[in-house]
Amino acid sequence: MTDSTVTALDYIQRQEELEKEAKEVLPGKFEKCTFPLGYIRQPLYACKTCQTDDSTPAAMCYSCSMACHPEHELYELFPKRHFRCDCGLVDKFNNHPCALMIPAKKIIKANTENKYNHNFHGRYCRCDEIYDPENEDGTMFQCIVCEDWFHERCIGNIPEAIEDFDCYICRHCTKKYPFLIQGKDRRFSIGLSKGNEAITTWVLPDKIISSIEQSTQAQEETAKCDASAVQTNMKGTNDMSLPEAEPKQTTNVGKEALQEDTKNMPVKIGEKRKLDEDTLSSVQTKRLKGNGCANVDLSSLPENDNVEIFLQETWREGLCRCEEASCFLMMILQICLRQYKENDLEFLLAEEQTYEPEEDEDAGKSLLEIGMEQLQRIDRVKVLESLMAYKDLAADLKNYFASFKDSGKVVTKEDIDEFFSAKLRERNND
Repeated sequence: MTDSTVTALDYIQRQEELEKEAKEVLPGKFEKCTFPLGYIRQPLYACKTCQTDDSTPAAMCYSCSMACHPEHELYELFPKRHFRCDCGLVDKFNNHPCALMIPAKKIIKANTENKYNHNFHGRYCRCDEIYDPENEDGTMFQCIVCEDWFHERCIGNIPEAIEDFDCYICRHCTKKYPFLIQGKDRRFSIGLSKGNEAITTWVLPDKIISSIEQSTQAQEETAKCDASAVQTNMKGTNDMSLPEAEPKQTTNVGKEALQEDTKNMPVKIGEKRKLDEDTLSSVQTKRLKGNGCANVDLSSLPENDNVEIFLQETWREGLCRCEEASCFLMMILQICLRQYKENDLEFLLAEEQTYEPEEDEDAGKSLLEIGMEQLQRIDRVKVLESLMAYKDLAADLKNYFASFKDSGKVVTKEDIDEFFSAKLRERNND
């Protein structure tokens, strides 16, 4: 037996493994397109085979990805809100036909409320890179507002204290909707940066962490090279204090603020300095205007261009929902609850419902089990005829394989093809 030989048992086991993998990845039914459901939050797929970077962006529902583009190369876009399936519409997917076409698609013709971004061409993050699942080894996080995905390396080195955050809001969305920056709630942690740089300053509920404090390893190497600048604890601990002189290494982001903040404050390597009123007052700040709500006044933040938000569990309970004003001046200001409605962000106030394909009742069953169940539903006469035909075929196959056993010859694909071709010719002659 050669290495390329596959036994019947090996083949059956491999098929069972493939069936199991398919059911885990594609557990739902795909007989119906979601188009009649209108604009909903649902898993989406874009087709690389049907469109180019210059073509009109489009996306399809789960069912159409299976029924209409089964052999195509697809981009998995994951759930996106307020979206209706584009499959089968004019100028979408290079006019590829929809196998689940319904009259409504011919009547409506265009999904005017769908919103598209570079994800629909397989690009993600601020770096606008093509996502390659085979080579991508980093973690990506989805902004809950714009639903784009961002590399952790582009966001910044997320502190251990908040690495289990529940949701994330990117810098583009905080600029567009500044009233989301509600820094007074402990469930909201903030990352600050300038220009196109990654986050270098983190404002946590009880800490400010700069890029200097996060670069523990770099500090240790500097301390080794400049022994005169290090005070070693003789009791055997690892605490080492920096000199009171200006730090040798600072970043461009918040440089002046960090120098002022650390000028007369010894910092222990690897220790995250607690944020108190004296620390906040010593940091150069600017007022980030929100909507007139006191909960959105972030005048205590260091001066930076970009703000990104990391939301801890139960963060929705911390969103400001003020809607009533106590004086005429407050009435003319944009109160928070009104802002959610006017900017179509009311989905942030309550957990969203995401459409999932109808569960396949055959999931978890092998093809053999499914076949036997279907066989039981067939008319009894047809079942007997089918079983007799199967018995004849099995006997013919057994006799055919016997000749290979006697000669010691390995059965090849060509031999099997020839067998069935011969059977087909016999049937036609009859």
